[in-house]
Amino acid sequence: MKKTASVLGLLFTSTMTFAQEASQSSTTFGGSADLYYKYDFSSLSPNGKTSFTYAHNSFELGMASIEASHTRAKGAVFVDLGFGNRDKEFTYNDNNSSFMIKQLYLTYQLSERFKLVAGSFTTHIGYELLDAVDNKNYSMSYAFTNGPFFNTGLKVQYTLGKWSLMAGLTNPTDFKTALEAGSNQKTVIGQLAYTTNSESLYFNLTTGSANPASSVNKTQFDIVASKNINEKMCLGFNGTYSLIKEDTTSHDENWFALVGYATYAVKNHISLAYRLEYFDAKKAAITLPVLGESKLVGNTLSLNYKTGNLTIIPEIRIDLSSEAVFLNTDTNPSKSNAYLLMAMTYSF
Repeated sequence: MKKTASVLGLLFTSTMTFAQEASQSSTTFGGSADLYYKYDFSSLSPNGKTSFTYAHNSFELGMASIEASHTRAKGAVFVDLGFGNRDKEFTYNDNNSSFMIKQLYLTYQLSERFKLVAGSFTTHIGYELLDAVDNKNYSMSYAFTNGPFFNTGLKVQYTLGKWSLMAGLTNPTDFKTALEAGSNQKTVIGQLAYTTNSESLYFNLTTGSANPASSVNKTQFDIVASKNINEKMCLGFNGTYSLIKEDTTSHDENWFALVGYATYAVKNHISLAYRLEYFDAKKAAITLPVLGESKLVGNTLSLNYKTGNLTIIPEIRIDLSSEAVFLNTDTNPSKSNAYLLMAMTYSF
């Protein structure tokens, strides 16, 4: 009887322990979708020189995203799958069997302050984010388009109050596997951040081989800041500098961008978002051939009308360039371009 009671007690204790561990786990699902219509006043698609809004006079599906995360004890997993043209552009180096994976990473909480992340994750560089639902302007900046998109590797993050520090080692930028990169060289990433409820400041770094041309190395320094002025207005800033060095020659290139963001809430469900960008590609003619040796000023004004989880975004954009990198209605070189865009996003 004692033995039986002991076995029953052990089973009961084990069951209770398992139930407690199971109760501490959590699973969440979510996602988003977006689409747009764009009318370019030149009536030409080639004037679209930033990511995800290339088409002219066409109703376009952006991307459908399905996200899932699970946490238990000190471990967690996050899976983010994307379907559509936006994801294809984002994962441009992936083959057909892996392009649907935007992000997939595992997290282990080493301690209260240290966290280890392994897998594929979107870049820490820049102000703008991949998913349209996370931005106030639907079209993307030149800084986003020409910067890194994602990294695959390992990073460690240390958090102490309002401060955090991240350092990592990854495959060549924008490659999920070194096999497709054609090189085993690695990229170093880092970030120092200060965040509060009303403001944030990030100092970002990425440096490594620009594969598949392993003799080319890219280093990018990046600053991102945001400040809530009051309940209605928020300001943001992104300053970024990219240095491209060729190991076998003395030819080096660089480009930089200064981007300002302003958002004003007209009402609870209506807001205006303005982006002003200065992008200097004067010394990056080989690296950025589509922009020539140009200096560009981009002006983007977007209205966000939100009803439930749906956001409607009418947008107008005017880009001016020091060089004739655009085309006019007669397909002649032009130093300016403008278009209207209507987008819709939905999160769930």
